[in-house]
Amino acid sequence: MVGITLTAEQIRAAPPEVRHWLEQQIALMLGLPHGAEAPSAPPLIAVTPDLAGAIVEQVQGMLPVVAVFFELGREQGSVAANGLRAFRLVDLARHARLASVEQVVQALAVIDAALRRATGDQAATLHALDAQGHVFVAEATSRSILLLWQRIVAARELEGQAQFTPAAGPVLKVPSVPMPDAVPAAAAPGG
Repeated sequence: MVGITLTAEQIRAAPPEVRHWLEQQIALMLGLPHGAEAPSAPPLIAVTPDLAGAIVEQVQGMLPVVAVFFELGREQGSVAANGLRAFRLVDLARHARLASVEQVVQALAVIDAALRRATGDQAATLHALDAQGHVFVAEATSRSILLLWQRIVAARELEGQAQFTPAAGPVLKVPSVPMPDAVPAAAAPGG
């Protein structure tokens, strides 16, 4: 058996994913609950890749919402248990480059509204929150979001290689931005 000793400063300086993993390991070793226990909430919808695409189509003009949505497909930094995947709200905010947890919660509300429009079910919800700062989604939803992300990336790679063939399922549509004409060297600042 090998042991490692870490100082409090080393733990504080570790990336959030490492700190989260350490928290889980210590809690398991001591037999303590590690904070990410699913709240009692209405049943969460298990989103399919096609439904995930329909949600993205509705929110694609809202970059922070899209960023939060795709963070729900991230496997690293989340915990899977009982058919749910738990994410820390502070981690979602940091990964999506948002200023606060409240912005993440607002983005989740927009995502739920898009889900309700896509399904026609006004009681449908994609996520649940707990008092310890976690958000929960169905494991199937997380996998579907990851699969959609992989389809989008694959389609972009194919476009870059000029061998485009339509990907199965929905693909995020991003408007093209015209490039300005080149500025002559003599007119460049400092030139």
